[in-house]
Parts: sequence; structure tokens; C-alpha cells
Amino acid sequence: MSRNNSANNKLWFRASQFSAFVRSAISIAPLVGLFAVGCGGGSGMQNPPPPPPPPTFATIDVAEAGTTSEQGTFALEINDDGVVAGYFIDPSGIIHGFVQNSAGEITIVDVPVNGNLGTEIDSIDASGDTAGFYFDSQDEEHSFVRAADGTITTFDPPNSSSGAQSINGGTVAGGYVDVNGAHGYLRGPDGTFTTFDPTGDPTQVRIVIPYAINASGAVAGAYIDSAEVHHSFFRDVNGSITILDAPGAGTAANEGTELVSMNTGDVIVGGINVGVVNGIGKTHCVIRAAGGTYSVFDPPQSGAQSSFTEAINEGGFVVGTYRDSNLVRHGFLRESDGTFVSFDDPQAAQLPLSSVNQGTVPLGINASGAVVGFYSDANGVRHGFTWQ
Repeated sequence: MSRNNSANNKLWFRASQFSAFVRSAISIAPLVGLFAVGCGGGSGMQNPPPPPPPPTFATIDVAEAGTTSEQGTFALEINDDGVVAGYFIDPSGIIHGFVQNSAGEITIVDVPVNGNLGTEIDSIDASGDTAGFYFDSQDEEHSFVRAADGTITTFDPPNSSSGAQSINGGTVAGGYVDVNGAHGYLRGPDGTFTTFDPTGDPTQVRIVIPYAINASGAVAGAYIDSAEVHHSFFRDVNGSITILDAPGAGTAANEGTELVSMNTGDVIVGGINVGVVNGIGKTHCVIRAAGGTYSVFDPPQSGAQSSFTEAINEGGFVVGTYRDSNLVRHGFLRESDGTFVSFDDPQAAQLPLSSVNQGTVPLGINASGAVVGFYSDANGVRHGFTWQ
């Protein structure tokens, strides 16, 4: 896969399509429930403790990031220790990975190979290991894993071009393309590969993207078929694969189902694309329960248009994005009881119908409810953020 083709093949709303999906700002609402302290007790309690303050935003800007439209810093994931992983785009348009530790110190990650044309980190696990891909001097894509101590290992399944997408417990899940078509892979901590084909016929699949691997080793992701329709899949710990097409998903080219995040309970989230409605590309949020039940929804905020669920944590809290009637993008949090909270980084621009994709884009949430993502300023420059 070439760098440009890889960007085009990634599905509608993922962060790697930085030029296609950047969202917009909202007023901060108190986050009732996520950080609430129980104050039950006997009738003798006269002065229950006050609730904690609402979460606050902190900006993540890599100093070397570019400062023109569609450049900047993109925070993608945060682990339970508060370590953030993502990438930034420099003034020359080159992608570089970064890791920010819990003290706010940033380390730039570039795979050390001659002719490296870009490095992107896509996932971080509990131990701080990260995984992603880089482009060589021939613009071909290759996988890598970076241990928490900084050691980088590059790899591909035999005779292929590949991209790592997720990591958990040292096991990496990714996609690759060889002469037979597109496939998925798992790479164990010892370097051994297990490959799989979601449909059983790799010649009918353009790309496989295993977006998530959980602690048990189950994998969830998406693929694009030969007709350019998007589908998702779940691969259980025994290797059995179920194709996932959510109710109402479009069936034309560039439509379908994209599921992108999964917790240890095998609950999977993402969205469906139903095509263009009244001149606007329409997407809706999806949550698939472990038993196979789908919930398709949009946040209840007034004027909400297209929406997409980006991540789920172990408590069942999910974060995602929706567009308002002016097509400005906003973040939302859906608590495990179904309560919605809408939020924006206060520095995000909200320019209606802007050509530079204004907005707030939450992309990850850890077990304690800390959220990461990025926002766009009035010039279309991207900035990472944490919300906790």
C-alpha cells in the first residue's frame, strides 16, 4: 500500500484521514456520573461531600508540528496510566509519531530506517507499548512495534506491505496486502504470525483494518470489499470470524458498517454510513453488544446531524462526534446508563460550514474516563487535547 493509497483506503471517520474528518467546539457541560462520588449513607449525614469539579481540557502540541491548515497534533489513545499516543504533521507534511507520558513530557517517534517518509502511531496498550506503521523510501507501508523503553521492531508478514493498527499485551493486530489480496494478521510477543481472512476470499477484499484487540485476544475491525462497500468483523479468541453489518447500513460504494473500538466485554462501537441525504453524507453511531444486539443512534442534542462513535472503555462509557445543523463538529460522551454529555474544547473554532473542518474530535477514553482527541482552530490547525 502506498502512503496516499493507504490514506484513501482508511474508512470514513478514522483519525488517519486527518484531511477528511476534523470536528468543532461546544460549551463544556458538567460530567454527571462519570466522576461522581457516591454520597449515600444514614440519616445522620448532615454535610455530604461536594461533587468533584467538572473535567477540564489540556492542550497537547508537539513543538515540531506544522502550523498551517490540516497540520498539527493528533492525540489518538490514552492508557490507564495516562500515557497518550498519537502523531503529528510537520511543516513539510510528513507524519511523525509521539508519546506523551503522564507528566506531560513528549517523545517523538520516527522509525529509524533510511528514507523513512513518515511514521504513525495508532495504538498503545497498558504497558506503554505502541504500534503503528511507517512508509519507506518507495512509499510502501510497513508495521512496527515500539516497546515502552523505546526499542523499535519493524516487521511485515512474509512478502507483503502491512500496517499495524492495534496492540494489547504485546500482541499486535494489523492488515497486509500480498499477491493474493488483503488479509489480517496477529503478531505475538515472540514474533510469530497468525493470519486470517474475514470473508475467506482475500481476492474480493481491498483492505483489512483490525482496529481493536482486547485483553482476551479477540479482534474487531473492518474491511472494504471489491465493490467499495464497508463491512466489519469480529474474530473471537478461537479464531472464528463473524461478519458484522449493522441494521440500516448503506450498501453502495463508500457506504456500510465501520466498527473501530472494543472493550474486554467484546462490546464493539463505531458507525454506519447510509449515503448522502439532502446533500449531506449521513452516518450514525453503532454499539454492538457481546450477544450480537445492535443499537443504532444519534446523540439527542438539538440539530444533531451525522454522528460516529469512536471509542469505548471497560465501564461501557463511549465517546464520539456529531455534526450540528451548521455542520460544526462536537464531541459527546455516552455514559453506561445512556446519559449523553456534549462537550467542546474551549479553544476549538466553530465556523459554520467552514471549509477547514472545524471542531472537537474525541478519539480515545481510558478506564477512568480520561478522554483524548484533537480540535481545530480558526485556521484549520489541529491540536491534541486531554479532557479529564
